[in-house]
Amino acid sequence: MLKGVNKRILEITNTESQYFEKIIFFVRPSGANVSDSALQKEAERFSKLATKPPRVRKSTKEKLSTALCIVLGAGAGAALTVIMGVLS
Repeated sequence: MLKGVNKRILEITNTESQYFEKIIFFVRPSGANVSDSALQKEAERFSKLATKPPRVRKSTKEKLSTALCIVLGAGAGAALTVIMGVLS
């Protein structure tokens, strides 16, 4: 949902990126006095910086939580195997 009807929007469709199809820029009111070619040039310069999404790094707590879940899952599987062996 867009609020306000006086927003200037600049859309870049040729991003030359394998990750992004298009980029939409919302021009600030202070940029309304700038020429269209200058806005286009600045938008293209800025879009060159967007080459690849940043890699999300897991914190140590998240890594330990994942490892604990794996160990508990393996232990539960081993316990079920032992119980099934004893019952049969």
